[in-house]
Amino acid sequence: METEEWVVEMKRPLYGGRAKEVPAQLKKKLKQLSKRAERDKSKRVILSEVIKYMEPRLEMMNYKEYTEEDLPTASGIVEGAARYIIGERLDCSGMRWIPGRAEALLHLRCVELNGDWDKFFDWAYLKWRNKLRKEENILVRTNEPIELLKAA
Repeated sequence: METEEWVVEMKRPLYGGRAKEVPAQLKKKLKQLSKRAERDKSKRVILSEVIKYMEPRLEMMNYKEYTEEDLPTASGIVEGAARYIIGERLDCSGMRWIPGRAEALLHLRCVELNGDWDKFFDWAYLKWRNKLRKEENILVRTNEPIELLKAA
């Protein structure tokens, strides 16, 4: 129970805008552990790893500011979005993907999910039309006859 209470105590500065205090407290706790006792070995390793992780990231730990601005501070939203965007489309039974093609498909999925399909199509069509005007080679994939631009 003592450890749980200590963790709760560490949350106060972390979420109170004083994240820099936490590594100092962790170092203090680390010094209290025996360097020779086997019972403290795993605790020393874990505390050292946490300190090593936190110190370079302190500027990113503005949790008080984030919560005041009603911004998320957990990764669940990002994980859910990744599962929805990637998993729903690319992670079906038996599917295999070449990385470049998977990335292209994910770009298109994001365009669709963001409701930007018409803007994307207009952008792509403009690029295609400009290439035609410059008489550059283009790749046309269609089963329908298309009207080619006439030279002005």
